[in-house]
Amino acid sequence: MSANNSYFFDNIASVFRFGKHRGKSLWSVMSENESYVYWCVNNIPEFTISKETLKQIRALFPMFIITSNFSSHIGELQEFDDYDEDDGWRDYEEEPTYERYRGSYAQDEMGYSDDDIDTIFDGDPLAYWNID
Repeated sequence: MSANNSYFFDNIASVFRFGKHRGKSLWSVMSENESYVYWCVNNIPEFTISKETLKQIRALFPMFIITSNFSSHIGELQEFDDYDEDDGWRDYEEEPTYERYRGSYAQDEMGYSDDDIDTIFDGDPLAYWNID
């Protein structure tokens, strides 16, 4: 991944070079509006973070859930040398479900899984419009 990629974050202090949070650090955006990071993952295929950035996110934001969509933006599980089942990281092998909110715009059109809707929208698939 090239360091000049506008969508690449090599650490938590990396600055957004796009969108409504242009000029703010990833840390700042996650502190203010972590749903924007989920929006980037779901809408910008080039959005990528380094393994080091993931470690920093896990240390500073332990409640931040790494969804299956998010994990595809940080690489494959085997790339994590220090991955440990007991350290609280989300199981990357878990397949997302698309059952409870089937028929909703957030799931059928936007592609959010049941877990994403539960996490990001507090279980209300109609709240998808509130994501900036």
